[in-house]
Amino acid sequence: MKKINVFCLITLTALLGSCSFGASMSQQMTSFNVGCKSDDVKISNEVVELNGEESWTAECEGKTYDCTYFPESDTGCYEVNK
Repeated sequence: MKKINVFCLITLTALLGSCSFGASMSQQMTSFNVGCKSDDVKISNEVVELNGEESWTAECEGKTYDCTYFPESDTGCYEVNK
């Protein structure tokens, strides 16, 4: 039974790791929130505060998003209307 659990854990880790290879954390979080592929997300204006909060601007499929990450809560991306 333990061999099966270890095998499943290793397989799951490999699959998840291969999905995001080469993408930054902000690209991955934006992708999760807006539905674009992480490779298609362009990040700018990335700021990391001393308390761990992060913010950035993301562009994907012709849309612009303001995104924030709070370590103890969640990530949010909101479309910016130009």
